[in-house]
Amino acid sequence: MDAILKLDGVEKVYHPGTSLECRALQPANLEFTKGRFYAIVGKSGSGKSTMLHILGGLDRPTGGKVYLEGKSVFDLKDRQLAILRRRRIGFVFQSYNLLGEHTARENISIPLNLDGRDPEPAFFREVTQALGIETLLDKYPDELSGGEQQRVAIARALMIQPAILLGDEPTGNLDPATGEEVLKLLKTLAARLGQTVILVTHDMELA
Repeated sequence: MDAILKLDGVEKVYHPGTSLECRALQPANLEFTKGRFYAIVGKSGSGKSTMLHILGGLDRPTGGKVYLEGKSVFDLKDRQLAILRRRRIGFVFQSYNLLGEHTARENISIPLNLDGRDPEPAFFREVTQALGIETLLDKYPDELSGGEQQRVAIARALMIQPAILLGDEPTGNLDPATGEEVLKLLKTLAARLGQTVILVTHDMELA
């Protein structure tokens, strides 16, 4: 099967050539297939998040190439790269990264609004109902539990219907039972939408 996402000799070195030089990522060659669920596992400080940020176009590698749907990601100009991230890549972070002054509904819609679009009503309803947050949409983040905030964050990531969904320890701030439930929902929805999911975790049981 063809790779939807590919790393070709990708490496990351911080402060190269100085006394502070730190090799965060050894040269890596990886391929990710459409519709599969992957886990990147390693101890804290092993470069997992660095790799994820490079995969998502948030951080530029020191060397090598990243291809998304056959397109060399870091050969794009900054504006083109921003559009690619906004339209093709969904992110779910450990810290939720919701905007406190916006309701859950508004947080979910923000990526599409930035692209000059509104969510498709039927798809919005499908995702929020599947995640069990349809009654929470008018609440603000500080009125939601951690698990509820993470569900809103997942809905936000899914709303653009991305090709790739990236999760950086997305259950790290949740209790085990809630974390497992959120992960199952993420997996179910991604499978239904045919998305490739790449999850970073230090938890072998979750992986």
